[in-house]
Amino acid sequence: MQEVQTYIDIGAPASLVWAILADFGTYRRWNPLIRGVLGRPSNGAEIEISLRSPQGEDVSIRSTIVRVREPRELRWRERWTVPGLFSSERRFRIEPLDEGGVRFHHGEQARGIMVPLLNQRRRLRGKSGFDAMNTALKQRAERAWADAPQATT
Repeated sequence: MQEVQTYIDIGAPASLVWAILADFGTYRRWNPLIRGVLGRPSNGAEIEISLRSPQGEDVSIRSTIVRVREPRELRWRERWTVPGLFSSERRFRIEPLDEGGVRFHHGEQARGIMVPLLNQRRRLRGKSGFDAMNTALKQRAERAWADAPQATT
């Protein structure tokens, strides 16, 4: 099993961070890791994800949304057809902070006998890629929150 766990604190409300995360159509504009998602963020939905490789190429994978709990949690799972070979679950969780804003948790867990052999592919979703996405989400959310009318009162 391989696991990546990251988080970042964002100075914006959960509803705004969720709106950005759930708006799959805008990923290409801001997300350096997940370049696009075709589909909708609803339980059981089949989606196609375009990930940016370290070489700068987009790689497509098919996944299934396994949990949507607006505005707090989104998970999707990729599985190969033969059980036990490979599966991964991407997790996004938005945790409100007492002092305001949120902590955005972003992780992935991969299992199966092919995981050690997929070293190159796993680097697509390594910690540096997760951190880059987290930072881009933070910048987008905080910029939008600063520009919102309620943020100036």
